[in-house]
Amino acid sequence: MTTVPKPLAGRTAIVTGASRGIGKAIAQRLASGGAHVVIGARSLEAPAGGFAGTIHETAEAIRAAGGQATPLALDMTDDTSRQAFVAAAIAATGGVDILVNNAGTALYKETWAYTLPEAMGQVETYLVGPWRLCNLLIPHMIERGRGWILNIGSSSVVKTPEPPYETHLGYFGHDVLYAPLKAAIHRFSQGLAAEVHAHNIAVNLLAPVGGVYTPGLEALGLISSADHPAVEAEEQIAEAALDLVSHEPKDLTGRIVWSHRYLDEIGRPTMSLDGRSVVVPR
Repeated sequence: MTTVPKPLAGRTAIVTGASRGIGKAIAQRLASGGAHVVIGARSLEAPAGGFAGTIHETAEAIRAAGGQATPLALDMTDDTSRQAFVAAAIAATGGVDILVNNAGTALYKETWAYTLPEAMGQVETYLVGPWRLCNLLIPHMIERGRGWILNIGSSSVVKTPEPPYETHLGYFGHDVLYAPLKAAIHRFSQGLAAEVHAHNIAVNLLAPVGGVYTPGLEALGLISSADHPAVEAEEQIAEAALDLVSHEPKDLTGRIVWSHRYLDEIGRPTMSLDGRSVVVPR
């Protein structure tokens, strides 16, 4: 039987937006690495006509593989929900060591087509929400003497529009609101890393090189299948996430890294989400 390394044994990790997609993959990989994972998302039940996947299904998948998981409701656009989630996560596990800010469903529209509530929902989800969870959890991490924060970024930050604009829009879509919000999280991560370094808390940002084929990505209508050349396997970003929260905080912080390029850089093989088999050798 394959022995799976458990670098996160004894630690608790929050992963937001973990009912499906990137968040679910990261939650599964951190759990196979030994963490007790708190799964936060709005999806308590699969809605009719909505995206498949719930926090309870993710928890069941983790437990079936021998891991520990606690599913808790979280609406990243609502501060009452954010505060209740953090309090419940600490109460349920005894303390939180790792925060992975991943949650979000991108809404790509022409700027003039948004309603203000739609636009503010994106701002709350992608900027205010991650900031608020850090704001709430950093005092707890300082008290515990260490912590790891991992924010999930986006390749849209570096894929800036160039003529012919019709080609860019056809390939990348109307990311005029989404991309700046992700750019803000990139800069926030670097600033926060400096701010909490003395408190033995690591802050890094991880982004896919291209895209991970998730229900949210599919819904944007830009990529029709997992075979698209811009798509990378979810195991790549999940493996990079595990590495980034496994080092001593002061040894690895302030980095902006790109999934499989980072794994190439450090020579780390990509493992399956249960940690038992090699997906990409290095």
